[in-house]
Amino acid sequence: MSRIIDTVMNNIREHMMIYIVIWIIVLLLDIYYIWFYE
Repeated sequence: MSRIIDTVMNNIREHMMIYIVIWIIVLLLDIYYIWFYE
């Protein structure tokens, strides 16, 4: 049972990192777009 929880936690951690990177890219694109078109 604890092995399953550990695997799930590791999976969530990896996906959180991916989501954070994607959000940073989206934010940078958004800032660039606003900067460029204002």
